[in-house]
Amino acid sequence: MTTFAYSARDQTGMAVSGTLVAESAERAGQMIRAEGKYPTAIKPAGGAAEAGPMSPRGVRMSRKDLIHIATQLAIMIDTGVTLSDALDCISTQAEKPNVKRIMQDICQEVQAGIDFSTALQRHPRAFPRLFISLISASEKSGMMAKLLQRATTYLRDEHDTIRRVRGALTYPAIMLGFAISTTTFLLAFVLPKFTAIYASKKAALPEPTKILMAVSNFICTDWFMILAAIATAVFAFVMILRTKQGARIFHYIQLNIPLIGPLFRKLYLSRGLRMVGTMAGAGVSLVDCVKTAQELCDNSYFKDLWTEVSLQIQAGKQFSEPLFRNSLVPRSVSQMLHSAERSGKLAQVMELVSGYAEEELKQTIADMTRYIEPLMILIMGAIIGSVVLALMLPIFTISKVIVR
Repeated sequence: MTTFAYSARDQTGMAVSGTLVAESAERAGQMIRAEGKYPTAIKPAGGAAEAGPMSPRGVRMSRKDLIHIATQLAIMIDTGVTLSDALDCISTQAEKPNVKRIMQDICQEVQAGIDFSTALQRHPRAFPRLFISLISASEKSGMMAKLLQRATTYLRDEHDTIRRVRGALTYPAIMLGFAISTTTFLLAFVLPKFTAIYASKKAALPEPTKILMAVSNFICTDWFMILAAIATAVFAFVMILRTKQGARIFHYIQLNIPLIGPLFRKLYLSRGLRMVGTMAGAGVSLVDCVKTAQELCDNSYFKDLWTEVSLQIQAGKQFSEPLFRNSLVPRSVSQMLHSAERSGKLAQVMELVSGYAEEELKQTIADMTRYIEPLMILIMGAIIGSVVLALMLPIFTISKVIVR
């Protein structure tokens, strides 16, 4: 028989600790759960692990790794494994160095008696605030496995949505880059050879060819100025984005640009609604839910929307009132949320609406891809075709000279 020291949560969510005698840690966990408590750490008395040095706060963890860890935790805790044992198992099996460092630090903190949510807060770049808020709510309610599954579902849906958006934007970017690089190659390496031929024939060059030759000459002789101009433009763009006004201008363009604008509108709206709905359904106060959505939103116009919603809620008004007045939110969505408030099912309806918005977003991405593909082919054909045509026009002039 061994004496074990434990920390746990009772049915009200209060932290409790104590010692008991059992044959093994597993048996000790069964005895604690039989008393209606939720064990968070069990270890032999006198063998408490000292908290090691904290991993740097700047260590990142990919969203894919976070989803994998949250899924493992949910399964192990749901099957009766204590939180400390689950964290120890995950940290031992982790293959990526940054993931191992983070999980080892969290495991040591939990074994030392610190709340799981508090340990997660030590790594803000690895764990999003929504995940930490759900863990905090689960510690108070004693439903960690259920809320971990809810958090995993949210993270997986968000990751899939962002992946789709990036995929839709990557294709035209690659096509445009290919068109620019091909045109530059023709102007810098192919056209100069034709220029020598045209000069030896003393042919009268058409105006498009003269313009193209001037551009080619500029690229060949002043390429360093072009690179300096590009670097300066990129630097200026980054610096402007760091200013509040510059970011707002960029965000306005992002939301209103043809084809891509509706995509970003649906993305930000669906993410915000799912975030608030997921947290509200887990028992987090609506004010905290909206505040989290406001802090984690990347677009300043949607950030203003959630700020206004937060102020209205704190003033005792309904959640849906600011949504009716904002052009970023479709009226149908505002009406559904207004009806949900009256029925007392705001969290459930918000998750349903966000799911509907995400389905619309997927359809928008599919439609945009269908439109962009032929459009980019036409643009590439026009650019490269214009260059080739300007190269070939003088040949007809040379032919006339030779015939005469």
